[in-house]
Amino acid sequence: MAGAILDPDMSVPGSTVRLGRRAFSSAGRTLAHAVAVAMLSAGACANPTSTLVIVQNQQPTVDDSNACVVSSDSSESPTSTGFYDVDLDRAYPYYLYPLIQNRLPSIKTAGGIERNSIVLQRVQVTVHAPPGVDAGWDPRCPATFDSPATAVLDPSQARAVRVEGMRTCHGQRLRALIDEGAIPADTSQPVYFTVELTAVADRAGSTQRSDSFPFQVQVCAGCLQSMYPVVPLCADAPHPNPYTGNPCNIAQDKGTVLCCRNPGGDLVCPAP
Repeated sequence: MAGAILDPDMSVPGSTVRLGRRAFSSAGRTLAHAVAVAMLSAGACANPTSTLVIVQNQQPTVDDSNACVVSSDSSESPTSTGFYDVDLDRAYPYYLYPLIQNRLPSIKTAGGIERNSIVLQRVQVTVHAPPGVDAGWDPRCPATFDSPATAVLDPSQARAVRVEGMRTCHGQRLRALIDEGAIPADTSQPVYFTVELTAVADRAGSTQRSDSFPFQVQVCAGCLQSMYPVVPLCADAPHPNPYTGNPCNIAQDKGTVLCCRNPGGDLVCPAP
């Protein structure tokens, strides 16, 4: 219970002892005060290891209405690496779905108010280029940024949130690096960028930070596209299109997408 905060009207789940003022004699109050001071000294103002944890990166699924769904169940199969196709009709972000858990014990007041709830505020993201590659990120598109993420986490509760692991501006720069020959385009010469996540939350006015969670993303051009680098005219593409890509984001991870060119020569993904 290092880091727990004792309240005068607090009860501890699993105990028959109430810590309210009226339940103690003068000697009991002295003892309770000593225990509270000792517990606070043990780390109430610190961020205990494993207080806030990124358990894994969830794999989103698609429901019957073709909507993207992300489970908060840690028994779901996590993803350990991803693919990011940066040569589509426009720049797309790359999303991650971290499962974040509050591992503090439950401590409630006599009135039933939970004292160890945590309010998730954001996820800090840092994009690391592979060794030997200078990404040359634009100052307006830095390697480290905050991705908004909000959730209330009660003790032992876990929630999955969607965060931008790489923004559209990162995708544009990655495409430029391929054009410049700084990184290869195809998967036969895999290039992995590491996306490092840190969850940031508030607990009773104290900032809580998780340990960093690294996730590798293989960057490529056309690796998720059917027929690439050949692109049919939209008039010649099959109808209906059998390859519409990942409904959660056509630029990432899985699901083949067939693109086409319209009469003006513009790329359209997926082909209509």
